[in-house]
Amino acid sequence: MELSLRMRAIATFAKEADIVADIGCDHGFVTAALIEDYGAKQVIACDISEKSLQKAKKLVCEHNLVQSVDFYVADGLSALTDKSPDCVIIAGMGGLLIRDILERDIKTAKRAQKLVLAPQGNEYELRTFLYENDFMIYDEAIVYDEGKYYQVIVAREGRGICPEEIYLRYGYYPAKRKEQLQKEFLQRKLLETEMIMEKAHRGKNTDSYIKEKQELHRKIQEVLQCL
Repeated sequence: MELSLRMRAIATFAKEADIVADIGCDHGFVTAALIEDYGAKQVIACDISEKSLQKAKKLVCEHNLVQSVDFYVADGLSALTDKSPDCVIIAGMGGLLIRDILERDIKTAKRAQKLVLAPQGNEYELRTFLYENDFMIYDEAIVYDEGKYYQVIVAREGRGICPEEIYLRYGYYPAKRKEQLQKEFLQRKLLETEMIMEKAHRGKNTDSYIKEKQELHRKIQEVLQCL
């Protein structure tokens, strides 16, 4: 199964799990790949859209994997209340929605040995929620795919020390490993912050906002100096 770089990163984090729940499975590419290429024995494929789920079913059938996948039209983790997947993937949606899905069924989320979360924005709010609700982040990936940077977060129930704000925003583990892609990602964020400050200087009553961005700019520079 040919996956995009983002999907490949997601599936790789789920590689050791026998039973995986793919929440927001969409067209089923990750669902099929988990069985075909990443060693999963069973996948629970969930999507709120019946139309998307039918496309996932079609793909799974084409690859002769239907006996290894259970399909549910479900909102968030609602289909998992009586199930115990080793790994739960939540991808293809914004970080605020992922946060709300976890919050709504937090006991179900905490039963999983591993959460693989791939937010499309609002990573800071999602990471903050995890640390405030007794989840710990123990790995992350940065992926550049089709002109965009994506952050993939791996977490489980447990208490960890909440990192500095800069790492809540942009990830700790890729920086710790001094990955070149993380350096490029932060360099882009540095430029974006500079552009925001330049525009803000033209407005009125923006002093506190500019100071906030200046502090963020300084922290990005500090991390970059270590990469």
